[in-house]
Amino acid sequence: MSEPRSLSISEASKQIRTGELSTVELVSSCLEKIDRREGTIHAWAEVYREQAMKMAHKCDKDVSADKPLGSMHGIPIGVKDIIDVKDMWTRAGCTVYPPRIASSDAPAVTRLRTAGAIILGKTETTAFANNDPAPTKNPWNIAHTPGGSSSGSGAAVADRMCLAALGTQTGGSILRPAAYNGIVGLKPTYGEISLKRVIPVSWTLDHIGPHAKRVEDVKILFNLLKEDRPELFAHMTTRANHDRQRAEHAPFQLGFFRNFCEQEASSAMTTHLESICQVFEKAGAHIVILDLSKAFTRAAAAHRVIMDTELSTYHQDLFGRLPEQYPPNIRARIEKGLTIYGHEYMRAIHQRITFQQELSEALTSVDAAILPTAPSSAPAGLESTGSPVFCVPWSMSGFPVITIPSGLDDNGLPIAIEIGAKPYCEEKLLEIAAWCEQLLPFPFSPTE
Repeated sequence: MSEPRSLSISEASKQIRTGELSTVELVSSCLEKIDRREGTIHAWAEVYREQAMKMAHKCDKDVSADKPLGSMHGIPIGVKDIIDVKDMWTRAGCTVYPPRIASSDAPAVTRLRTAGAIILGKTETTAFANNDPAPTKNPWNIAHTPGGSSSGSGAAVADRMCLAALGTQTGGSILRPAAYNGIVGLKPTYGEISLKRVIPVSWTLDHIGPHAKRVEDVKILFNLLKEDRPELFAHMTTRANHDRQRAEHAPFQLGFFRNFCEQEASSAMTTHLESICQVFEKAGAHIVILDLSKAFTRAAAAHRVIMDTELSTYHQDLFGRLPEQYPPNIRARIEKGLTIYGHEYMRAIHQRITFQQELSEALTSVDAAILPTAPSSAPAGLESTGSPVFCVPWSMSGFPVITIPSGLDDNGLPIAIEIGAKPYCEEKLLEIAAWCEQLLPFPFSPTE
């Protein structure tokens, strides 16, 4: 019989409500796995065991008292350590950051708590959510990167230390850790989930989103976390103007950026994507070949300018006092950002708006588009967090995208596809992702 920690959110919720499973049993199962594996995986900046068990007992009392239960009642989750959780430390993965105990929750955390979730602790992040690697290792093979910057969140969910976790993304930091660790990750439309009380990397590129085992779980989390009035950006106006959904059900029109895939992915990954397209076509989908390779390349260059400028602006004062205490990769980015002229930044902003229009136009003829999430499975070595080349277009545009595992490579490491759509079309995107998930069963998990 499998441990409770291996259940999905929907399965665990059902068992808790019927009394088949207690929250104490579920949280204890997660903590037992953390005790056994954390010394190897290093997914957690800090685990708040006593707080979690106290909340677990309260959740069980609420069930016994037949009190109204939220959609996440008793579900243990992790929170990336650039997101504030009241009474827990925020350290940002870097010793130069003045560590502090958060005085209040980030809005996303408030929504989780209100729905009954139990915060197990803070998951490891790369330094200030950039690309200096975190201490986290990939639970599938500890000699390989878990991805970043939401390294701990991806690894903790994959290794069954918690049922879900919050991550953030500026380039590929939700999608890539999900792909490398064989789980599902969702980056919603920019502003759909509040970024208040989250340490910024780039104010206009940052996103927050969930990691979980299944699309169904990510859907539960997104519906809980999304704001009634999302923050807006660039040429977008209101959610209603963009929530145009073409198909009511399968078969779907799925775009495939084949040239960009062939240009950036390994030959094995390209072959894998071609085979995935064949699977979808056999199931009734229509594959439409799309090409925005040049636009993707231009967008990536502009993304670097925007990110480096905004990163250096946020860190300017602290970096001015303590530059040598910053890790090398983020230090180089800040130094570069401080040399970027205003007209270069504004040109990049304009290029972003142009790219949003180009991508929106390309997606008009399809329900969603697919790409690899990463050029390959998780690279060997821990000095890099991997390439975000296939994730950046969705961060740059702010359009929603989800990654789902699609198989294992010859070395037994997870590989994944990403599915992106027009802004504010998460409902349709999640429907398509669930359909794809059924066609790409992934019964695998890391072995110890």
